[in-house]
Amino acid sequence: MAIVANGVVNALADASLPSGYTRPTITTFTDHEWTREVTLNVLKATVENATQATTMTNILSNATVGLTKQITDIIAADFLTAPAVTWYAKLVNLDTNIPVGQESNFTYLGNTAVSYVCKVVIYLKAV
Repeated sequence: MAIVANGVVNALADASLPSGYTRPTITTFTDHEWTREVTLNVLKATVENATQATTMTNILSNATVGLTKQITDIIAADFLTAPAVTWYAKLVNLDTNIPVGQESNFTYLGNTAVSYVCKVVIYLKAV
C-alpha cells in the first residue's frame, strides 16, 4: 500500500504564530472518506530551537517525532491493505503538558519531560 502524505496545515490563529514563521503550503481536498481527531505529543527537547519559527516548523516536520511522521505511522497502522491512501491534517490547537500557574497541578516541579500537545484533525481518502 502506498501512503501519500500531503502534510500538516498549520490552522492556528495568526496571533499564535511566532514572528518570521511561514505556514507550509499543503495540498488539501474536500472529498475525504475518513476523518479522525487525535491529540499527539511532540517532545520539546527534540524539536526546540533558539528561533521560535524554526521550532514551529519542527513540530510539524521533524523526521523523528514531528506531526507528519506520527500521522504517517498512524495511517500505516490503520490502513494495511490496498488501495493507496492520501492524507493531510490540520493542527488546530497547540499547548504543552506543563500547566504552569495552576496551583492544583505541580507537574512543572517534577521531572516530566516537556512536550507540545497538538490537537490535529486528519483527513484521508483512498486513491
